[in-house]
Amino acid sequence: MGSEQCQAVGELGTPGPRCSISVTDVARLGGGYSASAHDAAPTVKAVLAAATPGDPSSRLVIVAGPPGVGKSLLAAGLCRLNGFVHIDKDWTAGAFILESAEQESVSPDQAYGRPRYWQRLRPVEYAGAVTTACANLVGRRSVVLSGGWGPELSVDDLWSGLTQRLAPARLTVIHLDAPPINIWRDRMAQRGSRSDEPWFTEFARSVTDYTVWPGAHRLSSEGFPHRILQSAMEVLQ
Repeated sequence: MGSEQCQAVGELGTPGPRCSISVTDVARLGGGYSASAHDAAPTVKAVLAAATPGDPSSRLVIVAGPPGVGKSLLAAGLCRLNGFVHIDKDWTAGAFILESAEQESVSPDQAYGRPRYWQRLRPVEYAGAVTTACANLVGRRSVVLSGGWGPELSVDDLWSGLTQRLAPARLTVIHLDAPPINIWRDRMAQRGSRSDEPWFTEFARSVTDYTVWPGAHRLSSEGFPHRILQSAMEVLQ
């Protein structure tokens, strides 16, 4: 583990050093997820309240999936090829994670393990991104919103409700499934995220231990990025 990384305090039983991480270092923030009590309800409520109708020829494309599967890369590719607007939930996620850690007096790599994050901060984190996305659903514009979503993907009422609230704009949900664990672990390590064992295997289980809304288009994240982009383009035709 490099000197720039924090050890996730409490997850392997050995306290690690607290470190200074910036708001943009999202790949190294937000630990504690696998040990936390996931509560999708507050975020579902906030997102539905934030959603507003778009213009008839506009479309919201949500790119979801666990960390390290290439959501941001896919979204950027869609925007380059099609001129879509890209909103990445992670652009502001770091601030919410750091605030949660500060409020709970824990290391930033424990923030997801605290009830306040799930009850108070995560709802604002996702609702803010949805508000921005909806404000851009004008004319014939397509907006790509990338973010993990996690347990919220299991809540059918969220996606059926979001479809209704965006109308007459269209909603398309693309879910990038996790690749084989060895590939996934290497990707996480390359981006600076925690990838040591046995922690990673438990983390991988936790972030994929949910059902995905049946209306989502599920794509494999294994393989070359241009192949994944091609598959997404076929979905959007």
